[in-house]
Amino acid sequence: MKNQHQNLEKKIIQKEAKVGIIGLGYVGLPNAIYYASQGYQVCGFEINAVRVNALRRGSSYIEDISDEEVQQFIASHKVVDTFTYIAEQDVVIIDVPTPINEDRQPDLSYIKRAVDSILPYIHPGQLIILESTSYPGTTQDYVVSPLKELGFTIGEDIFVAFAPERVDPGNTMFEVRNTPKLVGGMTTKCTQLAQAVIGAQAIPVSSMEVAEMAKVYENTFRFININLANELRSICVAMGIDPYEVLDAANTKPFGFMKFTPSVKIGGHCIGVDPYYLKWQANQRNVEVPLIDAASLVERKSLNQLIQEAIILLSKRPVPLMKARVAILGVAYKKNVADTRMSAAVDVTKKLEEYQLKVDLYDPHAEKLMIDNEARTVISPTVQEVKDYDLVILLTDHDGINYGKISEENHFFIDTKGVLSPKL
Repeated sequence: MKNQHQNLEKKIIQKEAKVGIIGLGYVGLPNAIYYASQGYQVCGFEINAVRVNALRRGSSYIEDISDEEVQQFIASHKVVDTFTYIAEQDVVIIDVPTPINEDRQPDLSYIKRAVDSILPYIHPGQLIILESTSYPGTTQDYVVSPLKELGFTIGEDIFVAFAPERVDPGNTMFEVRNTPKLVGGMTTKCTQLAQAVIGAQAIPVSSMEVAEMAKVYENTFRFININLANELRSICVAMGIDPYEVLDAANTKPFGFMKFTPSVKIGGHCIGVDPYYLKWQANQRNVEVPLIDAASLVERKSLNQLIQEAIILLSKRPVPLMKARVAILGVAYKKNVADTRMSAAVDVTKKLEEYQLKVDLYDPHAEKLMIDNEARTVISPTVQEVKDYDLVILLTDHDGINYGKISEENHFFIDTKGVLSPKL
């Protein structure tokens, strides 16, 4: 038998390896463009027809990627919607979503579908890297086990590693090219090959499970501390203290403190999801996670507290509640991006509409917001546009908007981001 490890390593080092990226979303598309820039021949796999057509037209649907970058990519590389091309790849990188369901349980259907789709075309001499965030044991159960059932010997004729994505939409300082990336292989040879592909930013760890655990812990750490800030906000509001000034004051300490700010709901596909993957895995082993449970409860209370605050303010207006108009500023889940995944605006809108309030959505980046399978129109805000609302709620503080002026025009203004607080 040929030495599959040496042959593949040589291809990778000489940039002769073909790299396939499965899933061209917020992680996969930047990855595809990055590996193309490193000299690899890249093939992007995407089953979403809208995305495929946009890319083939040379149009980007991700703010961090320009149309020009897409056009340069498709000039020399493939974007396909069929998995038969997997047979041509030397390296296969899986970048598909790992959401939670309505019961906050892991939904690994995208990973299973991706693996099932590529298995008929997998052959000896390939490296498969899973990057989708999940609980420890996912790569073993969903990638390694199916390959073993087909008769492959991991680490000898085929190679598997987990290297969790660390893409931060809107972050221009840390991108794919310079963000440290954990790599844990099924065997030492697997880790070495994955390191070689990923490059200098790769940080090897002893196992796939360590890499998986580190990723979900990173975001669980953030989840808990954001909700600690939410709890601080509740205490400060009850005492008439500005919580954002408190946070800025604490942040002057040059050691032992890390600033996190309150959030009505933690959006996106990482911080608000990963703790539930960790919780699920812990519960499978009869391990309780009271801190994660408490943080989850605080987050749910934060949403309800906002709605109560809104109703109390509206009750002070000389307008019947059912005729009141509310403007929500910011439907993206974080500032300066268009991504609305798990946006707080969805839940806030639905709860306000239970009171038969008229709710309008404003955001300079997003154009639509999906609420119960309905695409709601989103308008780019101006002071004039929102001046006559009975209440304005700021959920996402994008740059370039004069929130001070808007609050002056709308005396009933709920600032959930501290944009009106004094800065130290």
